[in-house]
Amino acid sequence: MRIALEVSGALAGGGFRRYTDMIVRALAAEDKKNEYVLFGAFWKNPERIRELYLPPQANFRVATIKAPQRLLLPAEEYLGLRWQERRLRALGVDMVHGFSNWLPRLDRMPSLMTLAYATDERFTGWDGFYFNTLLPRSARQADKILAISGVAREAAIKHWGLDPKKVEVVYYGAPLDEFKPDDSPRDPAEKPYFLFVGVTRTTKNTRILMEGFVRFKKLHPEAPHRFVICGAPGDEQALIEELLAKSGLTGEVTFAGNVEQSKVAPYYRRALAYVSASALEGFHLPLIEAMACGIPTVAARGGAQTEIVADAGLHADPTAEDMCRGMEAVAFDPELRARMRAKGLERCKDFSWSGAARKTIAAYESVYAARR
Repeated sequence: MRIALEVSGALAGGGFRRYTDMIVRALAAEDKKNEYVLFGAFWKNPERIRELYLPPQANFRVATIKAPQRLLLPAEEYLGLRWQERRLRALGVDMVHGFSNWLPRLDRMPSLMTLAYATDERFTGWDGFYFNTLLPRSARQADKILAISGVAREAAIKHWGLDPKKVEVVYYGAPLDEFKPDDSPRDPAEKPYFLFVGVTRTTKNTRILMEGFVRFKKLHPEAPHRFVICGAPGDEQALIEELLAKSGLTGEVTFAGNVEQSKVAPYYRRALAYVSASALEGFHLPLIEAMACGIPTVAARGGAQTEIVADAGLHADPTAEDMCRGMEAVAFDPELRARMRAKGLERCKDFSWSGAARKTIAAYESVYAARR
């Protein structure tokens, strides 16, 4: 088979980038028989696709279309144009796998889609096109959907009326070897800190997270604990900065910005605990990265975080009060932290990129056989 991997969403970074780089590595390690084409539509610089990991072996290559997505995708959706499908057929592609929650409009080619999240919430503008048109149409078009969690699977079935038989769960894998515990002695002058990795935006509940930290510091003014956020500024950044300024805690929170994947592991290894108030996650890779580094996790109930952490971490309601209680528990109970460390490291063994690749290849084979 020759399989096109639609990877354009990975260039925005975040979870799509990490998924793309890691699953491509794993597919390359597991599959020397099938051919793979990393594919995407780009306008300004189509060669940007080469920023992604491209295996050196001969059964992987790159192909692009020079076109602006914000014109191409609506034109294909509403006008019946099939530029991407024509290009893919000219490349001799047998099947298309959308890596970033959507698929090109296809009439004659089998397809799969990796599903990170599903929603029936109504949006406007480009978000309305993406969430309310492109995603549900892609899900219904796909011959098979690989949901990254049970929560994502059930949401897709519920919101989009999908046949449960075509939606299976394929978890992300555990992170690379650089995500490992750091048992070196701590500098006594180094203040302990809580960590969150992600954009400071409403869907991540970062304002609620910071309200929980402010509450923690007010209840325990003598506590030396700080907070570090690794992620690009989002729609809640200004609100968070205003909250911290009013609370006199501006100096207690470090905004590290969008840290490259290759450089983020040390932030985990030196953290006291990882804390997330997000209740809309389809998976949330940083939880696995945190557990792999041996640090406790406090995860909001709702979304897939409860499923991913299981009994290896603490669960809290996505409220300032409950997030504060979670921070208190890990901050002042070293025995609890030790137990969570052991459970987290064990939980990471349940996630494997090689296992995800094998399941993905099996899905390709089943779809291809069913279409022949």
